Amino acid sequence: MDKLNCMKAFVAVVEAGGFSNASRKVRQSKNLLSKYVAQLEAELNVRLLNRSTRKVSTTPTGQAYYERSLPILAELDELESSVQATQSTPRGELRVSASVSFAELYLMPLISEFSKRWPDLKIDLILSDRMIDLVEEGVDIALRIAELPDSSLVARRLCPVRTIACASPTYLREVGHPEHPLELSRHRAIFDSNITSNRQWLFQEQDRKLVITMSGSITVNSVRAVRELLLTDLGIALCPDFVVADDIRAGRLEEILADYAFHNMALYAVYPHRRHLSAKVRLLIDALVEKFSSQREGYK
Repeated sequence: MDKLNCMKAFVAVVEAGGFSNASRKVRQSKNLLSKYVAQLEAELNVRLLNRSTRKVSTTPTGQAYYERSLPILAELDELESSVQATQSTPRGELRVSASVSFAELYLMPLISEFSKRWPDLKIDLILSDRMIDLVEEGVDIALRIAELPDSSLVARRLCPVRTIACASPTYLREVGHPEHPLELSRHRAIFDSNITSNRQWLFQEQDRKLVITMSGSITVNSVRAVRELLLTDLGIALCPDFVVADDIRAGRLEEILADYAFHNMALYAVYPHRRHLSAKVRLLIDALVEKFSSQREGYK
């Protein structure tokens, strides 16, 4: 019996709450995980898990075994990390998650350079605008643009991301250029459904917050699609600066209400809370910090 793999399988099942979730997390078949756990129970001659069609839970003995297993596996992770750190060429798979628009606009050159530098690494990119569960989906590191809530994850802040209210010069000539957030009531809004409370736009006036309820007929789940609609003179939208910075510089779009802007988002590198990071994750974080260190004031 491979006791180490059996122990890892058992811990994965407990932390994922079942064999199916654990299978997706560790990318091993459900049958193999079930075999490992069964072998462990046979070796110990105890039942570690209560199984039902809907859920899996630990027995009292299983819970005690799980808690004692964690520091052992953590020490093994530390040992592996220290060995990997001495290798000139990191190996294995690195799973990275990022939003679609940000990855397509800014991440691909970094990933290309990183892959050329470390050719023995297999990089699996998961591009999605939804907030995925890193642990459940087995992701090593995620790039998130958000105001992050408290969680069990570790986040490294890379650079600020300004949220810009903008529109095309043609639209502003036709409808008028708002000088105060309260004037937005007569404007058409284009909504990005990836933004929480996308119809409630937040602005700052001195030391107070202004929440403006916007109206509009189009909602889309892509910020790049929002940009395309802005360029057709359809209305006003909130966009992260990295999407529209070039358009604003070129005069295709104009930022409005800059004096009232409320900026609380940033780009973060997020990874599961672990005692020690693997060498491949450390290398990618270093590359991200180097890449985005020049964006300390946002994209301009």
